[in-house]
Amino acid sequence: MALQECANGHLYDTDQYPTCPYCSGGANVINFAASSEVGKTVAATNAVIPPISEVGSTVAPQAYMKKEESSADIGKTVGVFQKKMHFEPVVGWLVCIEGPEKGKDFRIYGKNNTVGRSEKMDICIKGDTTISRENHARLAYDEKHNAFHLIPAESTNTIYLNDEPVYVPAKLTSRDIIEFGEGKFMFVPLCDDNFTWKDKK
Repeated sequence: MALQECANGHLYDTDQYPTCPYCSGGANVINFAASSEVGKTVAATNAVIPPISEVGSTVAPQAYMKKEESSADIGKTVGVFQKKMHFEPVVGWLVCIEGPEKGKDFRIYGKNNTVGRSEKMDICIKGDTTISRENHARLAYDEKHNAFHLIPAESTNTIYLNDEPVYVPAKLTSRDIIEFGEGKFMFVPLCDDNFTWKDKK
């Protein structure tokens, strides 16, 4: 190998190139060869010539390619319902009818949903500072019995269901009114006697 520096400061091998391949643009050119050369490496670029059948074919962007499981995901528990459905289905909503978040709706998923102000919560109610940051309450969907329950968690503030305090898990029915902090929320189920995701699997 005999290295030479060109006038622009590029180093190149004079045994392979009579002039600087960088200045002449040779390093960035890929010549698609005959079928006998398919799969061979081009010396100037170290690029592999694609098979003729792949030339012009569409390739998915890297962001959409299947990724290996990240170390953060290894060992995480996956809900039974989520595993069966291959995604987390919506099973109902909380709709704020009074308070700082009035008019907003919050999705309830087919699992044990956490409620709080933090974005880590499944039901994130940011606008009410009287709601605990994390685990103010839980709102659970039981797929086996097609039932919803309100479960008090770590909040020091009392939760109310239809004006009654809740200290133990309480079953929910359509249009029940739940009070978290300064807000009142109407419970609107998607899954009920008329519809379940079970029937759609």
